[in-house]
Amino acid sequence: MNLEYRLPNGQKVKFLDDQKTYLGNQLESELGGERCFGIVADMDFIMTCTYEKDGTDPELLLYKKR
Repeated sequence: MNLEYRLPNGQKVKFLDDQKTYLGNQLESELGGERCFGIVADMDFIMTCTYEKDGTDPELLLYKKR
């Protein structure tokens, strides 16, 4: 889930630390198509995103710090 997300200014960033452990889940969209929803969290934040199969074309929906 540590995908690169494009910010409004065009910059690509990763929000997760590859050395940490997170709680997460992936849900397939009921709207059809190949998009999935990802939810990831730890004690400090929750993040929700959507992406195509194999993690392509990721879009950050929510990143909320505690």
